This record gives sequence, C-alpha cells and structure tokens, in this order.
Amino acid sequence: MAIGSIKSLGSVDPRAIYGTTSATPSVKTSFADQLKNAVAEVNDLQTRREDMVEQMVTGQATEVHDVMIAAKESQLAFELLLEIRNKLLESYQEIMRMQV
Repeated sequence: MAIGSIKSLGSVDPRAIYGTTSATPSVKTSFADQLKNAVAEVNDLQTRREDMVEQMVTGQATEVHDVMIAAKESQLAFELLLEIRNKLLESYQEIMRMQV
C-alpha cells in the first residue's frame, strides 16, 4: 500500500472543500440593506404562518405539526428582530449620551 505525501494545512483551501468558491467577488451589502432583508424575511414568515393557520382552519392542511412549527418559527424570528431593534435603540441612546 503506497502512502502519498501529506499536504500542509496551509495549502488546503476550505472553500474548495465545501464547494463555495466563486469566480465572482462577493458583494458586500450595507447594514441598512441587511436590516431591510431581515424585516422582509420576518414578514414572509409571518405571512406563511397566517396562510398555514387559515388552511388548517378551512381543513386544507392536515398536518398540525407543520402549522405549529411555522408558528413557532415566525414567533422566534419576530422576537429576534425585536431584540435587535432594542439593542440598536440602546446603542443609539448611549451614543446620544456621550459628551463631545
């Protein structure tokens, strides 16, 4: 059994291993854009939850656990967004209290 040479760790590109290499450079988005995307995602989750609850009430959806998972997922996403808002507000208030 032949044993090949062992590459040093520095020569291994983890992006190539996981298949995340891209020919195009990554596009950096602003904080405002990321925040807008997060709000849109939470809104989509809320809409999905409302649709699933409506389907369950009308008898179209038979899987109760899917409805409960969607409800919990939208609740957690909303709570996370609320905490992010609270931290941003606290940061803003702290900056406004700073003496120049």
